[in-house]
Amino acid sequence: MGKITDLNVTGLEKAKFAASLGDANEYIVTGLLIRLGFDTSVMVVKGQPYDLLVFAFKQPKGERVSLRCQIKTVSKGGSIRFIGGSRAGVNRHYIPGVKTYKYTTEHNDLVIGVDVQTLDLYLVPTRFIAKWGNSIAVSKLQPLKNNWDILLNWNDDFLTRLESGL
Repeated sequence: MGKITDLNVTGLEKAKFAASLGDANEYIVTGLLIRLGFDTSVMVVKGQPYDLLVFAFKQPKGERVSLRCQIKTVSKGGSIRFIGGSRAGVNRHYIPGVKTYKYTTEHNDLVIGVDVQTLDLYLVPTRFIAKWGNSIAVSKLQPLKNNWDILLNWNDDFLTRLESGL
């Protein structure tokens, strides 16, 4: 009997599967957020520094705010990368460092890490990552794991308190 977290049972080539997994995670996150009651919209145009729009709240049942969200797969080692502009798999014209950049609030508002082993979501406000490196272990992000209050309280006071606890 299979599990909902099974991966690549068809045996796709590693690079092709990595690209497909990223797309699948976008739809998984979209579906989970819709199940939670949030309005979401998948970006049709690829190559943007965000994958979805999520309509969160400044406070529960309060004013809505549109968040640009980037979906990232949590690596096997259990970390989330905060780098954009590169592709998984083979890049025929690879020039190191030319295309990549670290996310800032100019790029997106929220990075959502998807743990492929559990389907847990790590909701990381982009403003938090400025003081971190290019990635962080999810073991350091436990207060952000499946923390839907972030989407219900997207306001400066709540986010500042949350950040100080990390």
